[in-house]
Amino acid sequence: MSMQAGESFDYVIVGGGSAGAVLAARLAENGARVLVLEAGGDPSASEPTVPPPERPLEADYRVPAFHAFASEHPVISWDYWARHYADTDRQKQDWRYSEAQDGVLYPRVRALGGCSAHHALIIVRPNDLDWNHIWQVTGDESWKASRMLAYFRRIERCRYRFFGWRWMSRLFGWDPTGHGWKGWLTTELAVPLRALRDRRLRSGLLRSIQAAADGYHGTSLEWETNRLDPNETRWWNPFASGIRLVPLSTRKHARHGPRERLEEVRRKHPDRLEIRLHAEVQRILVGGTPLRAEGVVYRRNGVEETVRASKDVVLCAGVFETPKLLMLSGIGPRPQIEGQGIAPVVDLPGVGANLQDRYEVAVVSRMKRPWHTLAGATYTTADKYYRRWRWFGLGNYTSNGILFSVALKSRRNLDVPDLYCFALLADFRGYYKGYSERIKKRDYVSWVILKAYTGNTAGHVRLRSPDPAAAPEILFRYFEEGNGPTDDLDAVVEGIRFVRTIADAMDDDVAEEEEPGRHRDTDAELRDYVRANAWGHHACGTCAMKPREQGGVVDSRFKVHGVEGLRVVDASIFPRIPGYFLATAVYMIAEKAADTLLSGE
Repeated sequence: MSMQAGESFDYVIVGGGSAGAVLAARLAENGARVLVLEAGGDPSASEPTVPPPERPLEADYRVPAFHAFASEHPVISWDYWARHYADTDRQKQDWRYSEAQDGVLYPRVRALGGCSAHHALIIVRPNDLDWNHIWQVTGDESWKASRMLAYFRRIERCRYRFFGWRWMSRLFGWDPTGHGWKGWLTTELAVPLRALRDRRLRSGLLRSIQAAADGYHGTSLEWETNRLDPNETRWWNPFASGIRLVPLSTRKHARHGPRERLEEVRRKHPDRLEIRLHAEVQRILVGGTPLRAEGVVYRRNGVEETVRASKDVVLCAGVFETPKLLMLSGIGPRPQIEGQGIAPVVDLPGVGANLQDRYEVAVVSRMKRPWHTLAGATYTTADKYYRRWRWFGLGNYTSNGILFSVALKSRRNLDVPDLYCFALLADFRGYYKGYSERIKKRDYVSWVILKAYTGNTAGHVRLRSPDPAAAPEILFRYFEEGNGPTDDLDAVVEGIRFVRTIADAMDDDVAEEEEPGRHRDTDAELRDYVRANAWGHHACGTCAMKPREQGGVVDSRFKVHGVEGLRVVDASIFPRIPGYFLATAVYMIAEKAADTLLSGE
């Protein structure tokens, strides 16, 4: 049925997160009237809490070292519970599994900025093959890596490379680094000087870096210790493994990202950009011939309201909520929709399918004594490190906790590194209720192993109920339950063995390897450990960008197949999980989507 005339905007954007905020800001800057409907609040707003908590929300949001606490802050946390396996006996082998919730915690954020309000601030752009894959799947040359680089340069405001490159770019238009210098996303490095003054830590790091180079199984040409910048365009040996530093999305060493970008544009153009917080979208209104998305119904303060989009409704609700909203609106697999008593509008089997994630595990070691560099750290606003951060933008809390990282090929015949490993001075073993409290321990080091380019696409998101407030069913189907290659499991085992080689360089200071534990040493034992203990937090793919006959949900212009005026712009569109960290890829597709919409495609 057709909507009655009423309140109208050019674009209604559902979700003010990592994609929605970036997209809305760019559209409004270019003259469009945009409404952003965000289910959460503002993570940087002050809390009227008496007495004040040890870490107010604003601190959890802004301080890089507090990102784990932000993900568990009750005001903004949006906890999903996902199953890694359909087989319950297999699932129960994971000690993080909650029988009460029938799943493992999958932390998300319900707030302006979305997951950019709690993520670890890492900015690593995808590899060229990620964009070229979308080009090959869709046949749309605008997705070529050579063209997508322009979007990274558009968003980045690099402040960690030699300033001469910035001036060369400004004066002569020449810049071989591939960086951007005047975008909205400031990138910095954080190397706390106190950590470098810690002789035991400094010595351990140097030995670890040498051990990483010595432990690499390839040739010397396949390893580079001096290629520290993961975002630099490399003209020689571009896909080598090696040591990497990790750029952060901070400005003056405080979190800075899509939320700040959106608010800046709203201040400049209040007549074009409106943001409504605590607005929970119930369904998309679709009508007419041909079918067209005319607006959305949302609930705010207990009242149901309707708003119209004269051009497009754009779903930026995330990998779990976007397919849920489509299905609640009758768009998706007909059996799934009819089974919930919802009238089908468009039979689109790919909605909610193709769910993917990376596999992660950690090698966690307890040290013989606490790290001197963390002496007195309480991870509250009462300690000296917080004061140094707040007053001077210095110290331990300017960092997300990563010391250094390694990009590694698990097999020599791979085109690009498929393992990204990084060291934390913390006890980190994945996600479960209360996990952030473990971060406070001062006598641990954790090597986190991230398996990129996983081949498993067998996961799904499905409706449990026609009630918009009900959480969806999330099932990943890890390893043998899925359709990925056995190489994925073996690659994680290879990662464990490699970081153990690095960890051995600190062996004099290690009391015990607690996870996986040195009693697990054979390939079979480590495979069993990984099956039971792996986790992920980079889900994507549930509204894949590919042809409809191949299970696709959107075309290369972000349009939902079969419905005019409806687009999807978030991590759910990736047909294959890109790169090592999702945030940068999401910002880039949001900028591309803005160009697409503004061009009238």
